[in-house]
Amino acid sequence: MQVSVDKTGPCEAKVTFSVPRADFDREYQAALKANSKNVRLKGFRPGKVPAKILEKEFGPQVRQHAIEHFVGKAFEQAVKENELKPVGHERIDVDKLEFGEGADLEHTFTVSLRPDFDLGNYKGLEVPSELEPVVDQELEEAINDLRMQRSAPSALEEGEALPEDGQAMCKLEWIVDGETILDRDGLRMSPLAAPPGVDGDAYKEAMTGKKTGESLEVDLTVPEDFDQEEPRGKTGVCRVTLGESFKMTPPPDEELWALLGVESQEEFDKMARQRLEEAKQQQENNRQETVLLEGLIDAHEFELPQMMVDNQIGVRKQQFAQQLAQNGVPEDQLEAKVEEQADELAAAAQKSIRALFIVDTIAESEGIKVEEQDLQQEVHAIAQRHGASVEDVVEHYQKNNLLSQLQIELLERKVRAFVRENAKITEP
Repeated sequence: MQVSVDKTGPCEAKVTFSVPRADFDREYQAALKANSKNVRLKGFRPGKVPAKILEKEFGPQVRQHAIEHFVGKAFEQAVKENELKPVGHERIDVDKLEFGEGADLEHTFTVSLRPDFDLGNYKGLEVPSELEPVVDQELEEAINDLRMQRSAPSALEEGEALPEDGQAMCKLEWIVDGETILDRDGLRMSPLAAPPGVDGDAYKEAMTGKKTGESLEVDLTVPEDFDQEEPRGKTGVCRVTLGESFKMTPPPDEELWALLGVESQEEFDKMARQRLEEAKQQQENNRQETVLLEGLIDAHEFELPQMMVDNQIGVRKQQFAQQLAQNGVPEDQLEAKVEEQADELAAAAQKSIRALFIVDTIAESEGIKVEEQDLQQEVHAIAQRHGASVEDVVEHYQKNNLLSQLQIELLERKVRAFVRENAKITEP
């Protein structure tokens, strides 16, 4: 097999290969013979099916595999002999690859190459800190939020009004032009969570203080994702009728202390403050890493593999269209909406690819790698966050070919942390 490479750009090469017909036929016949051992056809013993019948039944499939075999060999040979650094190659539709009877197999395909650029300074970069201390008000709000999360509902006594943080089993009605377009009963509702299309402050004020059996009405604008098209965007009335109502009873302090493994209010406050400080520090670390990486992206201009860019733009357009559809945008408007954001999506795609190569180059320079232990720890963390088993997480990532993407994310995380840890953090 003859293979030649033509560098057509800083990030692109054309690979041309030629396979003599005799070599192709030899590979084809060997594959056909190998398949015959597993063929079961009525009237023939295993391995004794005539060649003409095998070719009629399995010829196209075997031919396709033979072509793919030589394409793979051509790619490997081109990379090895020319020291290429590929990041992918164009998909070859072997069904459309024609070569006549007795003719050699010849084809040319494009390979995307990793850009070659000089990595600038990435150590000692300066970034100002925006870390703020935990103040008493934040601590108090965090503890109150925790109390609210751990509170349990208890039924209101007769005549008792619904508190702001209470809940009620309600009937919800939307009335537009005198017609009820939505009627739902048995909904658990709270003054703190307004229905769609209703102003939150007005709803909270109207619902707080209501008693079981009473109703409230607030202005409504029918959301654009409402399941009926005709009323969308119209104004009307949202009516809520309270049924059985509840107030939220916070847990005793001892129960909260147990959550953090302490035995007194003083220890609890200290531990809660420490948790808030750690969360703030992590948030600040993420911000600094983003600022530093943004600076590195801006400081490095280099050619990108166009095929890779086009693929990433296509993925982002598809994801954006799915997001619009989930938000209720009609199908016939999706394409136009996506094209309105085409420039922004293209810029984001190019930026993410540039970041990928910068991160990868820093990792190579510093010997930063993702070890098996890193993957295992991340898989365990994902399982814990989603309440799933480790086996289910691994199966999901393998089934959807996401393990390589997970490795890329972990490598970026390591490199971001390395750049931050080697940066000069200035105090405000």
